[in-house]
Parts: sequence; structure tokens; C-alpha cells
Amino acid sequence: MPVNLLFCEGGPGSPDIRVLNKLLAGRCGQIRPEGGKYGMGNCIKAHREALGQALVLGLLDGDFRSAPDAPMGEPQVWNDSDNRRLGWRWERKEIENYLIDPAIVVKALGDRAPEQVRYQQALESARDKIALYQAARTALSAGRPRFKPLSSSFGPERGKSKYRFPDDLTEIGCRKGIQASVAAHQATQLVELDAVVERFEALKPEFEPGGRRYEHFLCYFAGKDLALAAEDDLKTLGFQGGNAFLAKVIQEIARSRDDIGTWLPEWAALQDAVIDPNLTA
Repeated sequence: MPVNLLFCEGGPGSPDIRVLNKLLAGRCGQIRPEGGKYGMGNCIKAHREALGQALVLGLLDGDFRSAPDAPMGEPQVWNDSDNRRLGWRWERKEIENYLIDPAIVVKALGDRAPEQVRYQQALESARDKIALYQAARTALSAGRPRFKPLSSSFGPERGKSKYRFPDDLTEIGCRKGIQASVAAHQATQLVELDAVVERFEALKPEFEPGGRRYEHFLCYFAGKDLALAAEDDLKTLGFQGGNAFLAKVIQEIARSRDDIGTWLPEWAALQDAVIDPNLTA
């Protein structure tokens, strides 16, 4: 059964929705940008309840991973904490990681594509410039608290369900409950500087020559960062800079008469997955 509604990150004119509208045209129902990743899971579940039998799933960025595997060329399954299918994650950090891929650039730009050896050198130079920055970003991402909602109830846990209900229902009791709830919530959201710095030091070898993330930088470095770091080289190759280069690739993808799923194995795998999600069980 094909996906009826697919949520993705980004806004209405974002690279995500523009690429997906081209890639998945005719293969699934509506594709809807949902903005940020936080809350997408709940949004999917709410739409499933509202739409009944409709198949509603989502697609998230790959993000900075704490323990990356070697790239497999296919989207990663995204399940909730109860192991229920919510959709997929891109294998790469973000959509821009695909837009700068030499295989995509050649297909999208055709005879206007930069000379491949010089372009590959520009990407590798950008990789070396931002390697430590990517280690720092990954350490910060791993150290960021996973946001949880602020509970609206307080008091002792009661019964088998451990439902919270206060003993003191006066204004003073309510004020104390608010203070205790906020303090408990903040205690789980604090970031320890030493822990993040320690993680940064541990991650650095992965981002240096010989490290897995260094070797697979098109997957594990941020695509937007690579494009910006390659800005000067892209200008010498005839483009107006990193952002302009990305915009040009997106524009030409939209204009292409090709089935762009043939351009990368992961894109073809996503096309198959939205037609039959069980293929990525």
C-alpha cells in the first residue's frame, strides 16, 4: 500500500520538499513539510487517528550520529520508542549532502557542471577545512538534551497507574508544585560542558584522515557546511558561491526530465519504500 501522506522537514519552499516532490511524483500521495523534526512523530500519530486507514509516515534528516555505520545507500527505518513505524531517516546528514554529491551535480547540471577533478578537489578541500568543526557539531548534538514536555501534573504518584495528584490544593501548594515541577524538568535538560568537550576529543579521530566520518564525509559532514567551505573554489569554477550553487542544482533537478531516482541508490530505494513500506521492515 503506497504512502498517502508523507511529512518531511523544512518549509514550503525548502530544498527538502522540492527534491521530494520531484523524486516521489506519482509514487505516493501528498508530501507535506512539517518544519522542524521535533514533534513530527506526534504529528504523524495524530494524522493517523484523524485519517483512519490512510498510511501516514515521515522522513527526517540523518543528523549527526553518535555511532555511524558505513553508508549502505538506503534510507534508514525510523521507529518510535515502542518500535512502531514512523517512517525513515535520510542516510546522510541532510538534503544538501545529496545536492553536492558529484553524481547528482553531473546529472543535474549536465554540460554546465564543473570539471569533475577540480570539483572533487574543492569538496575534499572543504572537508579538510571543516573537519574539526564537524567533530564539534557532532559533540554538541550528542550532548543536547532530548527535549521532553513539561508535565502539567504534580504531587505523589497514586495507584497502579502512578497518576500524580497533590495533597495540597491551595494556592500555596500549587505554587510549590509549579516550582518543583520546573526544577525537576530543568535538571534533566542541563548540558555539562566537560562532558561535551570530552566527547569532542573522543570524536576527533573519526573526523581526521583514516577516520570513518572523514572517509565518508559526503554522508557524515553537514552538506550546507561543505558548500559554504567550498565557496571560493566554487567561484573559480564559475558559480556565485555555495548557496547559489545549491540553488542551481535544485533548480535543474526540478527541470530535469529524468527519473531522478536513477541518480543515486538511496533515492531509488526511497521510491520503492513509499510504494511498499514493508520493503524497509
